[in-house]
Amino acid sequence: MSQKKLDIGVLRGALGVFVICLTIAGVLLAASFYFRQQMSSEYLANQTRFRDVSRKYLSVDEEERIISDYLPQFRALYKQGILGKERRLSWLETLKEAGEEIKPPKLGYEIRAQTDYEPDFAINTGGFDINATDMDLSLGLLHEGDLFDILRTLEDRASGLFSVSQCDLARSTIIEQRATLNGRIEASCQLRWFTVDLKGERELTL
Repeated sequence: MSQKKLDIGVLRGALGVFVICLTIAGVLLAASFYFRQQMSSEYLANQTRFRDVSRKYLSVDEEERIISDYLPQFRALYKQGILGKERRLSWLETLKEAGEEIKPPKLGYEIRAQTDYEPDFAINTGGFDINATDMDLSLGLLHEGDLFDILRTLEDRASGLFSVSQCDLARSTIIEQRATLNGRIEASCQLRWFTVDLKGERELTL
């Protein structure tokens, strides 16, 4: 009888130890699962941060490449008077120089107010505005070549970029004696000067 009680006591003791070990194993398993989840979440967060940093680094690298490639061209356009504020004084001074060198019998001009340029096609100008300024020329010429010489002088020396919107030439109706003084050919031309500047009140400077 005592032997049977002893066996039950031993069994109970072993069963208790087994339950305790099973409980500890469950706690360790749950802890390891939680730790694994935490490590996985931290790993994913670090991966996301790494991708963001890499993306920003590549973006900065790309911006540096763009600046290196295009800044010299940007500066050249600014120096030429195509970027920034319009340079009317340069246009007028060059026109005066052309008159002194080519000596057309008559040279008159009128510059209109600057307006926003609206091209016939869609264009994304970003943070810039394209502006246009019309210049009307009235000329008395001894021959057609004088007109091309004047336009060429403006193109080569004046700051900015222009196109010839229209140009009408007609033989002068003035009698021959006065034609030498006023020109045998009357020309009426319209030039359109283009400038690109920052939108709003900001001023583009280099």
